[in-house]
Amino acid sequence: MEQQKILDEIGYYKAQAITELLYTKGFITFDEYDKLTEINRRTFSPMYADLLPKTLAKAPKQS
Repeated sequence: MEQQKILDEIGYYKAQAITELLYTKGFITFDEYDKLTEINRRTFSPMYADLLPKTLAKAPKQS
């Protein structure tokens, strides 16, 4: 695997972990979470992006 692909993979997982944290802490809505996930996939092009679901199975928080 070439170095840039490895860096993209690491960048994607870091960005997605931050996105997940923002959502679980209530700083962003589910729609924002979904949009950020899509942006993360386009920006970093994770190796298995084609295998990831297009929409997330995560249910919006109940208030």
